[in-house]
Amino acid sequence: MRYVVGIALVFMAAQMVNAPRAGAGTGAALDSMVANERAFAAMAKATSTKEAFLNYLAEDCIVFQPTATSGRKAWEARQTSKATLLWEPCFAEVASSGDLGYTTGPWEWHPPADSAGTPATPDRYAYGHFSSIWKREHGVWRVILDIGITHPKPASGGVGSGEFAAGPVLPIRTMKSSRVKLEALDVDLSKAMRAMGAHEALAARAATDIRFNLEGHVPTVGLEATQARVDSVAGFFDFKAEGSGIASSGDIAYTYGLAERFVSANAAAADTSVYLHVWRQENGRNWKLALAVVNPLKP
Repeated sequence: MRYVVGIALVFMAAQMVNAPRAGAGTGAALDSMVANERAFAAMAKATSTKEAFLNYLAEDCIVFQPTATSGRKAWEARQTSKATLLWEPCFAEVASSGDLGYTTGPWEWHPPADSAGTPATPDRYAYGHFSSIWKREHGVWRVILDIGITHPKPASGGVGSGEFAAGPVLPIRTMKSSRVKLEALDVDLSKAMRAMGAHEALAARAATDIRFNLEGHVPTVGLEATQARVDSVAGFFDFKAEGSGIASSGDIAYTYGLAERFVSANAAAADTSVYLHVWRQENGRNWKLALAVVNPLKP
């Protein structure tokens, strides 16, 4: 996965895509962030996945192997692989301040050719979706969190489809982000799931366009599809945040940590997952869950 399993032109593009266009605003910030995601993928294809990740990860980036750990240390410890990791964004959203956003989309992993130089056949490919949190500091975008899931080959919308959608354009905010207690969002969602069930809790606290990436399944888009997917898992989650971040405008935020799943209020935890939540503040008041990634830890 995006683990969590012409080169000169690529390097020039990587330097140029951080520069905002004339009339820079939310749209220009989103374009710049997405261009960086595409340049990141192009660099991985042209050089190596390891080199590309070390070029685009922030110094304090978090990845999951399987729990939250330093992204740079994890990638520095890896051997350079001849396998090919391809990916592209299918959705992106950025805060009104233009300094924090996220991308998500499909990835494909192709094993290296055999000793005779014969390329691997498609039946050996792996598929999944990545989700990355991007932060712009001093005009440069860097990935500050990266997580992925694996799933069967999608019937549509995979790498190369060109499908892309942008999140809503958020009104300019002036709210102090330091006033927001982000971990409380996960606590509130956990309590709501326990009290009324996951289905109804999502109805009250998720965005209508929520995206849900669950390990082993092609992602869902939209509230009803996400509710159905969560219903199929059975039970509810108790989210325990281990880290968080928020845009300076206070309208896009993220939390991550461990989630225990319970099939009933009186039962012991059935399993534990790592999770990522991306929260969007709608109408300047209510926080809504815009993206959820749940990746169960293997026994």
